[in-house]
Amino acid sequence: MGELTFNGLRDRLSQGKIGGNYFLKAEDSFLRDEAIDLLTLAHLDDGSADFDLDLIDGEGVGAETLASRLETHPLLSPHRVVVIRSAQSLTPSARAVVERAVQGASSGRVLIVSAEIPKSSKAKFYNVLQKNCTVVSLRAPSPSELPGWLVTRAQAAYGVKFDTAAAQLLAQGIGARLGILARELDKLVTYVSPRSEIGLEEVRAAAGALPQVDRWEWVDRALDREFESAVTDIPALLDTGENAVGLISALSEAFLRVGLARAGDTKLAEVLKRDGSYGYLRWKIPVYARQARGWTEAEIDSALAELLRADRLVKSGGLTDRAALQEALLRIAVFASQGKRN
Repeated sequence: MGELTFNGLRDRLSQGKIGGNYFLKAEDSFLRDEAIDLLTLAHLDDGSADFDLDLIDGEGVGAETLASRLETHPLLSPHRVVVIRSAQSLTPSARAVVERAVQGASSGRVLIVSAEIPKSSKAKFYNVLQKNCTVVSLRAPSPSELPGWLVTRAQAAYGVKFDTAAAQLLAQGIGARLGILARELDKLVTYVSPRSEIGLEEVRAAAGALPQVDRWEWVDRALDREFESAVTDIPALLDTGENAVGLISALSEAFLRVGLARAGDTKLAEVLKRDGSYGYLRWKIPVYARQARGWTEAEIDSALAELLRADRLVKSGGLTDRAALQEALLRIAVFASQGKRN
């Protein structure tokens, strides 16, 4: 079985498929804790957590203590849930205890191991976990995926339809703080109840401080060749806490995807699936496909070169954020207009 997403884990547990060992490949503490809560609720009876839930921090726990806690039997529930957070911090001897535990069988014990795998790590420990556990990949969504993450969460957790433009506005107002985004979504669901749709009006009425300019809509305007409007709104975007490096990255990412869309929706979808972002960006594919019809390969190459130049100028101190963004968009606009005349 391949790696599960959080939603895949939820579906699996709802089907009654419980028990065994779980390896949470976690990048974000909110996603990690939410998955642990989901697994705990699925395996423990009400009121039994005080007796049958054991939370262990991988940093500082000794091998003997860990072995003893893994061998304890359930008292009130059919299962005893043992959670090891930050398993990347376990000592070699403690790792060996965990490896033996996941490779063996223990009646009634559910072992949940959470770790952020260091980049380029070749440690045997993680291979053993992946071979002997149900693996759940808790990849944090990238900035461009945040609106899709909110839309997906609203539907999966609450059965509520979240308008994409409204999700974009909320995501920009809060940023990539998933716990706060989740709490704001919960508030919005309560606010619109008993209705099951959240739109721009509801977000503006119920959410906190929101930006004047939507960064995702701003990126789309640039890709739709609305350069004058995009340049005009640069100061307002920067006033909300955005920076040139982040906006240049967002534009570059969009141009790359539009370039892929020139080869067809299928090609773009393949790449998004390969990098794990398809689930939260599937709705965006028709937008990229539409924008791709307005750009030639040469124009996209030129735009990416200008954005790279702007990024270097900002990081070297050669231009301010505002000047670098304005110059990049204007230079892209000039090349694009020349292409249209030719």
